[in-house]
Amino acid sequence: MSRMLRDGSGSLLVVSALGVLFMAVRQLGGHDYVAAVLLVLVGQSLLWAGVELLRPTIGE
Repeated sequence: MSRMLRDGSGSLLVVSALGVLFMAVRQLGGHDYVAAVLLVLVGQSLLWAGVELLRPTIGE
């Protein structure tokens, strides 16, 4: 049960990170560079957290 919860949480974080990074690309299209940089930092942090949760399942 805990493995399914960890895998689900990790997958949700990775999908959320991809959504945030897509929003960053859209902000770059609107020439809002500060918002894009902040979104990239948030997206990278979410991606890092999701990968850390998925690491035992996927392997290194």
